[in-house]
Amino acid sequence: EEEVDTNRLKVKPTKSLKTYEQHRKFVVKAMDMHRHTIGGGRSGRRGRAECTAFFRRVLEILDDQFEEELEAANAAGSSEEGVSADGADGAEEEGDSAKGAEGRVLSKKMEEEEEESSSSEEEEEEEEIAEDDNSMVNEASINQLSKTFNAPSSNFTNREVSEMYIEARAADQAGNRKRSKAILTQLRAATPNDMRVVRRLSRMESEDGNLAAARSILLQGLEAEPNNAHLLHGVGQLERKAGNDYTAKKYFRRAIKRDPSFPNPYHALGTLEHTHGNIRAALTVIKEGIGNCPQNHRLYHALGDVYLDANMLDLAEESYLAGLQHGPHWSKSFSYTSLSFVSYALGHTRDSRTLLRQSLEVNGGMHAQGVIALAQLEESEGDVEESREVYRDAILRYEKKRRKRSPFRSNGSKNGPKKKGGDDGSSFDTSSLVDGQGNSYTRAYAGDKWINVFKSWARMEEIHGTYETAHIVYSKAARLFPNNVDLLIQWAELQAEHGDNDRARLLYEAACHRVGGRTAEPYEKFAMFEMTRKNFVEAQAVLLKGAQAVANLSIEGDGKSGLTLAHLLHTWGVCEYHLGSLARAEQLFDDALRVTGSEEGDSSMRSLVLYSMSRLEFARGEHLLAQHCIGLSLKENLLPGGNSLIWKLWHNIAKKMENEHLATRCKEQALLRWEEERGGKVSDLSRLLGERQRPRDYVAAKSSASSNDDDQRVLPERTGSAMKDVFRKTPWYSKICPPSGRMDKNWYAGAKLWEL
Repeated sequence: EEEVDTNRLKVKPTKSLKTYEQHRKFVVKAMDMHRHTIGGGRSGRRGRAECTAFFRRVLEILDDQFEEELEAANAAGSSEEGVSADGADGAEEEGDSAKGAEGRVLSKKMEEEEEESSSSEEEEEEEEIAEDDNSMVNEASINQLSKTFNAPSSNFTNREVSEMYIEARAADQAGNRKRSKAILTQLRAATPNDMRVVRRLSRMESEDGNLAAARSILLQGLEAEPNNAHLLHGVGQLERKAGNDYTAKKYFRRAIKRDPSFPNPYHALGTLEHTHGNIRAALTVIKEGIGNCPQNHRLYHALGDVYLDANMLDLAEESYLAGLQHGPHWSKSFSYTSLSFVSYALGHTRDSRTLLRQSLEVNGGMHAQGVIALAQLEESEGDVEESREVYRDAILRYEKKRRKRSPFRSNGSKNGPKKKGGDDGSSFDTSSLVDGQGNSYTRAYAGDKWINVFKSWARMEEIHGTYETAHIVYSKAARLFPNNVDLLIQWAELQAEHGDNDRARLLYEAACHRVGGRTAEPYEKFAMFEMTRKNFVEAQAVLLKGAQAVANLSIEGDGKSGLTLAHLLHTWGVCEYHLGSLARAEQLFDDALRVTGSEEGDSSMRSLVLYSMSRLEFARGEHLLAQHCIGLSLKENLLPGGNSLIWKLWHNIAKKMENEHLATRCKEQALLRWEEERGGKVSDLSRLLGERQRPRDYVAAKSSASSNDDDQRVLPERTGSAMKDVFRKTPWYSKICPPSGRMDKNWYAGAKLWEL
């Protein structure tokens, strides 16, 4: 009898249920109470069976919510934000450090669950995180249960559905994404009202680069549930990832309207506005989110980021501390990292370094953003050896974690014995990346952000180290991330810069092989590599192959993917010009302009294509058409006043048209822009635009400084959506990645192809 009393569910808990374990134990006891009760005849048994099924479903929802919180750190995103490989991209709390639940063992009573966690840095924006709430059985859960019980009968039992869902997660974490997708597709047919399956399947397609498929899945889900805020937020994230920022904002606002208590759309919309430099709009959205979700730590962190960029350091520190108070244990590492930015901005370098090291102690050092920040802080202070040591220690810890999950295996190379752990970067056979054997290596978690640690380390070695040290870092990274296309392109560029053209070609081929038809970037980079070496026929073959691989991108219209296709078509047009086919070049430029988006972020590409059209018409002697195109190119250019190449071409056109006055003015502007691009004196227009976008106190403080110094510092580098290159950087970003002035490197790279 005493044993029965200890297991009996009390009417009211003696204390509030705050942890996952407490909630689960509470529900299990309630389920056992109904299961072990006797009497009531057939009706009683039927009622107890229904209650037991209800509690089983509650346990599934509870487990999934807990799993989503753990996996939230590992959802890929977006946002190309956070601390990037080219230099820390800012203090953004876009990830967790805990990877959830390698596998679960269901006991007969469903009382115990084994979890094997592996720390990994991944962004949260792609994951729908449940609102922090002590009541795990809330209104949303009841609505979901109601839909489930009222849904048509399925060919699978609840237990089979639960086991299939767990099997799909396990397959994903084991690297067998094809099997995971197959199971999720089967689950989607079995449980059409379970939007968790829709979101997970869409997220997997997005992580694999299939944005069109991911969007299609979510839009089909929205047809069934048009007011589902999670699905609306998911579509917004996909649009943002595709580069369609304006469309993304619309979906985020719809998600907020449908569910004001859901914090993720506030965070996504606020950070997007912040990235574009819309500080007031960002503050409005984030503060509204905090008002509706006062316990959400990510919103406080995003608010601190805005205040940090606005140089309101006291408010930034207050916001980060609030996030530290409300956030779970794993989030403390991000709070400490951001607080280190505040200390550095205040001039307290030692305190900043201490906070960064403290952030690495939270999750056993498995905090990629903190590793990059600490290493780059040491680099900015001139201590390259200490920075290298930070990278080396962190990578050793990460490799140890990866080995526990899946040991390194041989790539089948005959060039010497297998190296345990792969410490010798030169032993990696790059040919395995082309023939597909690279898949024999241990796979990374989906969205694993530790690739950024390798990229940041390689960048430092390219600047402060040697070719050999940078090559070894890239080799280590390729062993762990053989499917990362950006990594292969950067590695190929390193080989090309140091004259190893054969290895560069091999790596470019590997990038094209890995990317399939998801994007045209590797093909374009490969073709530009051949064109700079006067191999126009070889470049033409690469471009043709790339166009065939990604031809469907023009139909799908995926922002960034379509933009890379426009770059490829533009490069192909210039290649045809060098081969003497002017008509073919004209057609390709028209195609490039057709697939280029209409949003502000696509303005630079439109300007480049119009510049090339002007060059082509100028070569044909059609000077009036050339002048029309160059004027449109200047209008589309995001840089105030255009750039030197635009004005130089217009000068040549005016001379051919015998307009000496226009030619003189264009030459003056070309020389002025040329000086600006190299950090010289700026124009009155640029100075006015710069003062308009600077805080009043900044301009007032600078008014007492020398005119030359003021000219160099006030000029804005970008306008509109291109402000993403300016905001959300670490305080020491400018030291390790000096600004490029007013030069748009991608624009210049495309324009310089005419001068080969």
